[in-house]
Amino acid sequence: MLIRRNYRPSSAGPADAVEEFAQDARAGKLTADELLARYVTIVYSRTGSYEETARRLGLDRRTVKAKVDAGLLEKLRAGGMS
Repeated sequence: MLIRRNYRPSSAGPADAVEEFAQDARAGKLTADELLARYVTIVYSRTGSYEETARRLGLDRRTVKAKVDAGLLEKLRAGGMS
């Protein structure tokens, strides 16, 4: 980029799980349950607490616990989170 003064961003797709979520949500590809589960999981991955996630999202702690997607959480913790 510095040598040729030319930059072409990668078009390989979403950079991470959060961007993938945003793209799917914007495109209307998610059901209401999928939208809630992914969003809850993303917030939980950042707070690390069911109680704090529930407080931030205005949900019951038991709802948060039921909606956290273990597979997505593992992906987020492995570095797929921005």
